[in-house]
Amino acid sequence: MKNYLLPILFLVILSCNKTEASLPPQKQENSNVSQVSSPQTNVQTQTIIFRDAQGNILTESQKDSLVQNTEGIQALRSFNDNTTEYILFKTFDDLRGFVPDDVVDNLIREDKLRKSGGPAQVFRQRLLDKWQNQPLPEKKFSLMSGEEKSFSDYSGSMLVVNFWYTTCGPCIIEMPALNQLVDDYKESDINFLSFSFDKKEDLEIFLKNTEFNYVHARVDLNFMYDFDITVYPTHWIVDETGVIRDLIVGTSLDIYDKLSSSIEKNKK
Repeated sequence: MKNYLLPILFLVILSCNKTEASLPPQKQENSNVSQVSSPQTNVQTQTIIFRDAQGNILTESQKDSLVQNTEGIQALRSFNDNTTEYILFKTFDDLRGFVPDDVVDNLIREDKLRKSGGPAQVFRQRLLDKWQNQPLPEKKFSLMSGEEKSFSDYSGSMLVVNFWYTTCGPCIIEMPALNQLVDDYKESDINFLSFSFDKKEDLEIFLKNTEFNYVHARVDLNFMYDFDITVYPTHWIVDETGVIRDLIVGTSLDIYDKLSSSIEKNKK
């Protein structure tokens, strides 16, 4: 049994919910199923396989017929070495018997979250499932000042973390609210730390021209992926013991209230 992964892709009617979260450019380029790279010298060709809801491999004509004649068809995409597979289905329950029940149940849960709150809510729930109430790992990074740090250096104080990048519109929109948050808690024992994967020179130029009063660290994308950060901005609230207590994905008009509420809830 292959491990079929999200996202869910709508092949007939692509419905995009508006969200305040942003995908980095690297992720956006890989998120559209219709994008296919032309073969190049020394580049292995990607094999694409289509299956029906019970796992039967479809011929090209069978796939086309299913797509054209089934209203609201969806697909699950999986990756395995140089092979990409799509399972075509109409309802999640159609997948039972081929996809494990716990996977189907999770797909149904995430679909409800997506419809009620958009893709950001799905990413938030995935992060909560994996990271909430878990201790921060021992991870090292460099501040823009050149100082070497690790998460353990912040033990004993609450830590508010922001993941962002310089061309992320929602990240920039929320910065005045984040600056207000820093100012309002300046007498509290709270550290405000941001991580960006931008080039150091680009980050320096941005911070010279835009007020953003967190302490800044420049990391690479692998650092972000280690924490499953694929939607920006994402915020962590980490308590004094170094345990991640809350996660906020995306920004909103009430981002200040959400963050301050979470801070107050988790202060000791």
